[in-house]
Amino acid sequence: MKRPPVPLLLILALYLVITLAYSVVNPLFEAPDEHWHYFTAQYIADTKRLPFIAQGAAYDEWLSQEAAQPPLYYWLAAQIIRPIVTENPRQTVRLNPFFPQGIGNAAAPANRNAAVHTPAEAWPWREYALAAHLLRGLSALLGLGTLLSIYGSGRLLWPNEPQRALLAVSLAAFLPQFNFVHSAIGNDPLIIFLSSLAVWQLLRLWVTAVSPSRLLILGSAIGLAALTKNTGVLLGLYALSILILLALRDSYTMIEDQRLKISRYFQSLIINLLLVILPVLLIAGWLWRRNWTLYGDWTAANQFIQIAGGDRAYTLWQVWGESSGLWLSLIAVFGWFNVRAPNWIYWLWDGVTLLAVSGGIWKIKDLRLKINRPNHQSSIINLQSSIINLQSLILNLQPSLWLAGWPLAVYAGLLMFMLKTEAAQGRLLFPAIVPLALGLAYGLSQLPITDYQLPKIVWPSLGLATTLFSLIFVIPPVYARPPIVAEIPDSAALIGAEMGQQAQLLGAQVETATAVPGNSIWFTLYWQAESPLDTPPEIVLELFGRETEGDLPVVGKLHSYHGRGLYPADLWPSGAIVADRFAVRLDEALAAPVLARAFVHLAGEETAVDVGAVKIIPAAWPPPAGDALAEVGEGVALTAASLAATTAHPGDEVDIQVQWLVTAAPAADYTTLIHLALPGQPPLAVGDRPPLNGQYPTHVWEVGEVIDDAYTLTVPLDLPDGRYPIWIGSYDPATMIRQPVQVNGRRQPNDVYQIGELVIQ
Repeated sequence: MKRPPVPLLLILALYLVITLAYSVVNPLFEAPDEHWHYFTAQYIADTKRLPFIAQGAAYDEWLSQEAAQPPLYYWLAAQIIRPIVTENPRQTVRLNPFFPQGIGNAAAPANRNAAVHTPAEAWPWREYALAAHLLRGLSALLGLGTLLSIYGSGRLLWPNEPQRALLAVSLAAFLPQFNFVHSAIGNDPLIIFLSSLAVWQLLRLWVTAVSPSRLLILGSAIGLAALTKNTGVLLGLYALSILILLALRDSYTMIEDQRLKISRYFQSLIINLLLVILPVLLIAGWLWRRNWTLYGDWTAANQFIQIAGGDRAYTLWQVWGESSGLWLSLIAVFGWFNVRAPNWIYWLWDGVTLLAVSGGIWKIKDLRLKINRPNHQSSIINLQSSIINLQSLILNLQPSLWLAGWPLAVYAGLLMFMLKTEAAQGRLLFPAIVPLALGLAYGLSQLPITDYQLPKIVWPSLGLATTLFSLIFVIPPVYARPPIVAEIPDSAALIGAEMGQQAQLLGAQVETATAVPGNSIWFTLYWQAESPLDTPPEIVLELFGRETEGDLPVVGKLHSYHGRGLYPADLWPSGAIVADRFAVRLDEALAAPVLARAFVHLAGEETAVDVGAVKIIPAAWPPPAGDALAEVGEGVALTAASLAATTAHPGDEVDIQVQWLVTAAPAADYTTLIHLALPGQPPLAVGDRPPLNGQYPTHVWEVGEVIDDAYTLTVPLDLPDGRYPIWIGSYDPATMIRQPVQVNGRRQPNDVYQIGELVIQ
């Protein structure tokens, strides 16, 4: 047997090391559906029977839709973990009850973890943790089989270009999403491998020779694929179509008699189809019958749709709108679709793809069909020659053509599924990884690059850089616990509050000074528990915005376990200080500007502590209404002031609209003076209050800000009819000293500015 080339062994070894590292770095059950896959295998290992979803009964939430999945992967996984003693893992594994806040949301500041990771998962692995990591190792090994299928297919297509086959293997082996999928528990690695194996076998049948043993291998691979996932059914239909073309090709080769051609075609076709269909039916037929009996659907797809919330009845246009997520998650989306790589990784893979397409176009441009011009004396000879040339062209090009059909078939099948339920997940396209990797490798190898050594080094290196970066810098920070610190830093405010449930809030630090609606506000709270807690308390932090109709609206809220959902307090060491850093996302529609106050309490407890304030400003300040009407103090210009009504009755409320332009930061918190008074006389009515009702105090105002404000003045019930001026000014409430008011550089009497006249009648 010929030894595999050293570069191939190196690629496979690097792939295995990287993928196993992913399986260690990514905490257990932090991959899509991973805990459902694991517990379905555990169910089979414990009960020695297949699960199912009972009609009319609540489904098992630890198995979810996987109970209706084709069972091959779960049966195989059950055999691997059966010898491992696991003491009731359903009671040991802790799912995060706040996780729905973070699923599918890469911008979620907390609760992106599906599970709470306890010491039961720590090394050395035991019980369910050991079983889970063994199954992750199985996924990595299945990925090796897929890579070998890519290499074998490449060598069949390009027997004289081994470097091109190696390039295809490296592109798949170092695609971050490929590594991530093969580091997790699930049936995807098995269906990817079996689909890749089947495509490889189809190529062998086409390029070498048809034999009963190879057809039986193909049929067995398809049957096992159908017993793994419903993609196997699509694979079977695709393979049958290629076998029809194969029989047609072979029957027309070197046969001149038309009746013999037809006879040979049907004879070859029937034998080939039977040798493939029979193994499929023997392996998967019982499952289809079982599904029909249990669910009235031989694929059991109706159970997926039902558990997902029912048929969403999307249109193709709506499904197309989800294609961007499908592409991104084909490259690098981790966690439960809520951990994204930096943009440069997507741009890099986009660039590689565009270059590959360009290389393919470049090659097509260089292709020329040379057709000999026939003459009258040898028209028959030329016709025969043209037929032979056409057959030769088809024989040479058709493998590439029908290989391209498999990704299209997989995508079409996914689209049909997405019409009914949400499934825009790039991993679902990986069963077509063989033609995808081969197509990229072919296109890149056709680029007009004079140095042939360059692509052999550059393309694998780029992929390797993206997956290593994701492994080291993207995934671990998301699941990092808050640190234990020796003392509270000087930058934090000391609090020392007993919060109930044996938890103390020692200090707090608001790390975000200024934000706009939709931003995330970062906090660090310093906690301590003097003794172990029996149950984990839930932290609630609320940011309150500007008062609206007597209510203080909550403009940002976190309700979670401590540590962004990762570090509940019952896991804390006794007496340790936990520096709990987290973010709260602001409501995008909140009223700004405002100095929002943050309060924290534990769920079920009445004690709430003010932990600081955050200045929230609009994304863009409104333009000034006009030139300054008056200068109030040394840093604020009055640019607009008007009465909502110029006439009123005793007892009426008069609304006053004001706009301030900040020209220099005020030194203190000032109160706005609003007086109804005759000139030089004591006020008859007063509407004094701080700007924006004190919820955006002047000490936080900065140069360039434009603040629209409103005040209310109540007309006294005993006020006689007449005309009364209304004045505005500002003063320091601590000293009651008024700010100087100037108009065109001239200081105004009593440091007030007349903004209008109100007629009382």
